[in-house]
Parts: sequence; C-alpha cells; structure tokens
Amino acid sequence: MNVYDSNLMASILEKEGHKEAETLDDADVIIVNTCAVREHAVRRAMTRIRGLKNLKKRKPELRIGVTGCISQIEKQNILTKIPFADFVLGTDSLKEISSCAADRNGAFSDFASDAIYSELAPARGKFPEAFVSVMRGCNNFCSYCIVPYARGKVKSRKFEHIIKEVVELSHSGYKRIVLLGQNVNDYKDRGKGLPHLLKAITKIKSIERIGFLTSHPAFFPLHIFDVMKDEPKIERFLHLPLQSGSDRVLKLMNRGYTVSQYLEIIEKARNKISDIALSTDIIVGFPYETEKDFTATIKVIRDISFNSAFMFKYSPRKYTLANSFGDLTSETEKKERLQKLIKTQSAITKEKNNYYKGKILEVLITGKNKKNSLESDAITVYNKKVVVKGSYMKGELVKVLIDDIQGCSPIGVPLKEPLDSRKH
Repeated sequence: MNVYDSNLMASILEKEGHKEAETLDDADVIIVNTCAVREHAVRRAMTRIRGLKNLKKRKPELRIGVTGCISQIEKQNILTKIPFADFVLGTDSLKEISSCAADRNGAFSDFASDAIYSELAPARGKFPEAFVSVMRGCNNFCSYCIVPYARGKVKSRKFEHIIKEVVELSHSGYKRIVLLGQNVNDYKDRGKGLPHLLKAITKIKSIERIGFLTSHPAFFPLHIFDVMKDEPKIERFLHLPLQSGSDRVLKLMNRGYTVSQYLEIIEKARNKISDIALSTDIIVGFPYETEKDFTATIKVIRDISFNSAFMFKYSPRKYTLANSFGDLTSETEKKERLQKLIKTQSAITKEKNNYYKGKILEVLITGKNKKNSLESDAITVYNKKVVVKGSYMKGELVKVLIDDIQGCSPIGVPLKEPLDSRKH
C-alpha cells in the first residue's frame, strides 16, 4: 500500500509540473513515505529522515515532507522530533501534497470518510507489474495492529474507477495486476464485491495475471475459490495470515476465527484448486503466549505446509489493546521461538520448491537478473519468482521447464514450442 501511495503522490506532483529527481542532491522536495506496522519499520524511517538534516543545512530551500502511517499516528510530534521537516501528511491527506511541496508548512492528518483517492489513480508500477488499491482502512481492530489507527475505517473505491485504472495500465503494456486492501475481502461497492471485481478484470484482454492482497480469515468469501478455479488469469496463490496456531492466542489477538475455521478455508481452497500456493503471516512472542501455544503454531505450520511465510517477533504498538497487556515474553524467548519457526518453515519451503522441478510453467518476465545479465527474472502464476536462462523483454510470457533449484530459486529453461498463454 505504501508503494501505491508513493506512486499516487508522484502522479499528483507530475500533473503539477514536477519531475522525479535522479538523486537526493538534485531534489527540491524530498518526501519520506513511512510505515508503522512494526517498531523496526518506525526506527528505520526515523533514521532515514534524520539522515536528511545535513542536506537541509546545505540547501535551506529544500523542502522535506513526512507522509504515511507514522505521520498519521504521531501528527504534531513529527515536527517536534524532526524540526527541520517542513510538512507532515497523514494517510487521508495525500491530496495536499502539491501545496505542501510548494510552500505549505505544518501537519495535516485528519481522517476523512471520502479520502480514498478513487479518481486519482496513478496507473503505474514497476513494469510489467502494478499494484491497484481497491479499498483502504480496516474495521477489525486486531489487538496488536496499528492499521485501524493509521489508516482509518474501511472505505472502498468505486468499481468503475478501479476498472478505469486497470484499463489505463493495460494500455501502457502492464501485464500483472495485484489488487490491494488492508482486508481486500472487505471490498464492496454498490453490492459488488471482490469476486465480481476479479471477474471483470479478467475481461481486460492484455492483463495476463491478477492477484489480490491481503485476505482476512474471519471474513473470507469462500465462493472466491470458484472464481479462481474458473478464471485462468487469476493467480493460483492465496496469502492468508494465520498469526498463531493457538485458539487461546487468536482470541487474545481478537482475530475472530479459530484454528479449525482457518483449516476449513485451507481445505476448501485445496479441494477447488489442488495446486494452489499458500503463504501466511505468523507472530511469535505475543503477550501470554506459552510454550504450549507456540508448539501448537509449529504443528499447524507443518500440517498446512505453506509455500512461504512472513514471520515476526511481536512488536508492541502504541494505541493498540495488546500494548496494555505488557510485553511479557523475553527477547531471548522471542528470538528462540522465531528461529525455530524460521527453521521449520524453511524446510517446508525447500520441499515445496522441489515440487516445481521437472514441471513446465508459464512465466511472466519481470526484468534482467541482477547477478547474470544473460538470464531473466520471472514470476509464475503461483506468485513464485524464478530465474529463466536467456535474455527476454519485460512483459513477455515464456514457457519454461524447471530443471534445477538453486537456493530458493527455481531455474527455468525456455521451451521452443509456441506459448499458449492460457495454460500454466
């Protein structure tokens, strides 16, 4: 979402006559778009901002702005902590970027019920892939999560504005679209939800791949698997955050589902799409998590056998309910549990990667390989990055045989027969 918002601000500024600078030294305006989901992200952002102090001294006319989730949460505190910053914009105030980039100083971070920027679609990305926001905000208030405080209540974009943005991307040659939402399953506009939106986007001819992030298990529309099964353009990939394999911890997290309910979704997904790739999020060391709870999480991870997982130590966040619980698990315990979890999932991921060996897959070329310019980077319909032997243009669809696995990367050898872009 921050990548999308950065593109959104860039598109607004460019319409006002600004151009992207090549380097920091060349810039007249520097905007730091921030994330607050974990303390580590906050520290990194604040370090990055403070690193601009000397540049501001050398160029007093330089305008420095801080935007995004930290700005929304901290508001006036940012200007106190970073006195050389000129302006602060919260997540619902991005339309103010032009006037702030010019001469407006101060903090602007009030929530607005209509601030979904639906008509200001940036229609850009890292070619040939682009994110497209379909909704913003979250009403769930998981006890550890800062998002509702940083992004506000759920607001969905108009259906036709989303379609217009995707059409513009298709006209620019983009091939892969990922629909975004803090809980993308909450998308709804005049009775049209995510399944309807996905179906509509599949009708846009030059768009070849369609994904969506992120789904919430408590509000998952099971009929979406019918759409995924019937529409070849929709990726056979689902990111579904589990967070914990313990019902007791899930209740403390206010997640709104049990482990058995989560497993039911996974079962239905695999019954409909037998080769679906799954990824998840896991938090270890949540307040009151016992060794028994953690062992339950390890068991669920093994039972489900995810293709990949994002794994984190619990990070207390200001304003959240869990912050009042206290941080009861020691850093040593957190680190030990995280390492055990990573080791467990890494073994599963390796096994999953080996599944692709010997298979013929259709891949979308995303660019040259950084290590070898004679090879190309690509992505599969399972949201798996692969390395393709040979140099290809971004956006090409290539049929490859996976003949090796190096580290976490499957290696694909191109096949000479013509590509049928509807098979994978």
